[in-house]
Parts: sequence; structure tokens; C-alpha cells
Amino acid sequence: MIGAMTDPAQPNLGKELEGGIALGEPFPLKDIGTHEMPLPKEVIAVGVSQRPTNVKLPQVVQQQGVAAIGQNPVSSQAPSVALPLTDDQIAQGLKVGVTSSWRWLAEWCIRRLKQLQRTLRK
Repeated sequence: MIGAMTDPAQPNLGKELEGGIALGEPFPLKDIGTHEMPLPKEVIAVGVSQRPTNVKLPQVVQQQGVAAIGQNPVSSQAPSVALPLTDDQIAQGLKVGVTSSWRWLAEWCIRRLKQLQRTLRK
């Protein structure tokens, strides 16, 4: 029995077989194309929605001579942000003591502006 395990004529195929396919053989892949597939009902029921793959460029951008390149152009519109405080109120809030809720609201506004890569108007 031990001789059968070490016999080079009888290779051990334990790790070399994965999923019933030997590693040396090509894996049978199936091309499904680039078309969009409908989402199953179970996926839609939990709130997942499918986004369109084609993005239409805004008219203003097209008038400036920008054209879409490739199949899936990415639209990079800056998100609009509405903060609860104005720039002046944020500046005043940063001068208040750390025990004030107004200070922490101003700090949160600063953090949100940094996340959006924007700054306060001086």
C-alpha cells in the first residue's frame, strides 16, 4: 500500500484535480456577450436596481466639442452639496468652545467639504 503511494507510475491526483477538471486541460468558458441581463425577482425585492450602461453627455458639454469615447463613457458631474450652515456660520462655529454643539456641526461641515474636495469661501 505504501509502495503504491510513492510509485512514480501512479501519480497522486489529489490536488491536481479541481472541480473534476485536470489543471493541464483548458477550462471550458462560455462567452455570454456584453448585453445586459435582467435581474432576478429576489434581487430586485431587496432593493438592488440596475444602472444603464450608456451615459448621455449633457448638451452643454456636447456644445463645447466633447464627444463620448468608447462604449461606456463615464459622467463625472460634481455632486451638489447642501450644508446646514453657511460659510460665515462655519467660521464662527469653529471659534466656539468644544463643548458646544454648534462647534461640532461646523466641524462636520468642514469634514463633509473635505470629502467632496471643496473648501470654504473666505
